[in-house]
Amino acid sequence: MTKALDDQHAGTSTERILSTALDLFAIKGYDATAVREICEAAGITKPTLYHFFGSKDGVLQALVQSGFQQYRALVKAAIDTPGTFRQRVKVLARSVFESASRTPRFWRFMHSVIWAPPGTAPSQAESCTEFYDGVVGALAAAAEEAVARGEIAAGPIEARMLIVMGSISEAATGYVIAGKPELTPELADQIVDTIFDGWQ
Repeated sequence: MTKALDDQHAGTSTERILSTALDLFAIKGYDATAVREICEAAGITKPTLYHFFGSKDGVLQALVQSGFQQYRALVKAAIDTPGTFRQRVKVLARSVFESASRTPRFWRFMHSVIWAPPGTAPSQAESCTEFYDGVVGALAAAAEEAVARGEIAAGPIEARMLIVMGSISEAATGYVIAGKPELTPELADQIVDTIFDGWQ
């Protein structure tokens, strides 16, 4: 094989492993899923999984980091969108809703990671803390700039960002768990407008 074909084969194998592991982790749970099951369902050998990820925990970490990277990308894209801070938060809410609607199983898996007791599988407490601080910090910085521009009244920035993220996340969580509310762009806008109108 040429290097290009090697790289393509590696990419296909790793993607298949991650996709299969995600399905099994979301359905059965991390602890109840064996490496053998992942390999059989993905159509690969154990040495192949160990070559790319080292262990089942390596697969877990790759999935978790992928989830965090995707969410950070949503936040960055929203913050970088031209417009007011309110408009940017609407972009974020719509993006989160679209992601949760499109990939509920992935969101369910990420919730199992976030809420796992520290020190137990599949907990990734340190990564979760770093992710949380980064997201809230990025939004807080954007909110402070909005206050400086006179877009929103001065107020407790961290508390406001917790309200924003909590409201968006609660709606997404409800959908993932119970299939409701329907995560429409209109609902995203209504949530954001309700919050921002209270800051006037």
